[in-house]
Amino acid sequence: MRISILHYTLLFSIFPLLISCQESKTVAGFPATVSVPSERVDIEGYPPIYIGGYGSDMAYNRADSSFWLLTDRGPNVDGATIHSKVFPLADYTPHIGVFKWKGDSLCLIRKIMLRENDSTFFCGLPRTTGEGITGEKAYAPGGSEIITAERKGIDTEGLAVSPDGTFWVSDEYGPYLLHFNADGILIEEYSPFNGKLPAHYALRQPNRGMEGLCIDNDGKRLYGIMQSPLDGDCPEIFKTNIPLLVIDTESGACREYAYTPDSRECGVSALVYLNDTTLLVLERDGKFPGDGEVCKRIYRITLPDTDTPCLLSKTLVADLLQVCPGYDHDKPEGMALINNSTLGVVNDDDFGIEATVPAGCRYRQKLKNNGRTDRNEIFFFGF
Repeated sequence: MRISILHYTLLFSIFPLLISCQESKTVAGFPATVSVPSERVDIEGYPPIYIGGYGSDMAYNRADSSFWLLTDRGPNVDGATIHSKVFPLADYTPHIGVFKWKGDSLCLIRKIMLRENDSTFFCGLPRTTGEGITGEKAYAPGGSEIITAERKGIDTEGLAVSPDGTFWVSDEYGPYLLHFNADGILIEEYSPFNGKLPAHYALRQPNRGMEGLCIDNDGKRLYGIMQSPLDGDCPEIFKTNIPLLVIDTESGACREYAYTPDSRECGVSALVYLNDTTLLVLERDGKFPGDGEVCKRIYRITLPDTDTPCLLSKTLVADLLQVCPGYDHDKPEGMALINNSTLGVVNDDDFGIEATVPAGCRYRQKLKNNGRTDRNEIFFFGF
């Protein structure tokens, strides 16, 4: 039932351009919405999986007009017990898809597979030993536990592309901030375990680690934000507010702030850099539009000059349900500045699958309220 790493490497490294280009009408130079190309993977007895999964974050490279889309850790759904996860493709490697426009189509140009070193690819499975343990256990469809000691797992959530061609990825397991070279090989790692991130970040809630990420125009200042408030014996300010971190990439010096979500159901999914003290924050809940009151909002925040964590004020910039007519996804998670007045937002489609109800060791198709399978789309709008 598992796809081997050789099969996976052939499928996603040798034949990336077999993925079809998707048509999209354009408005004023940018489409209102465009589907992200994906490849269908079938496992006998189960609904299809769509790879992709390019919804964890997005960056736009103005130098060559390319879209960098980050995958999640791989297809997975909740299992039968708390903190159990079912992984249909245990050999999946988190990666970045680089896309460009060709005519009226968004096309995959290349993939950057994330690697621990020259020869070892990361996987997306939860770590069971050492630092960054979440308490999650991985199972194959059918219920057998998946044990891997050969490859480290990362839960990729945030992406920031530096002007020197390297890039940063935030991870929910540790949490970690991972710096990669242009080929996707790890250069350095920031974590609460090696002293490069504040120690209390290790008190993140399971599956609620470092979520949003962006970088300044010179690549010297990195901004990261957790998804939710911290757990356990953390600083008082972060028990109900979300930590936001600014790191000087040359000196390693850190500065912290506290972001207040709209409600306990809401978390932060993405950051966008406007200038050294002004960011955009994408805040969301996990509901589909139509399931009662929902939160899919973008706020502007200003970072004061302070040496101690303080609460940030926020100003509403856009409600996705108002600026994106027909928006019908549950998880907007990636956001990028396209030009000085245009934003793009991409959703996490969970690879088109979700847990059965009640959760067990199987999975079903993830459907939107219109009955269609949830797939990756980018929405463009002015702000």
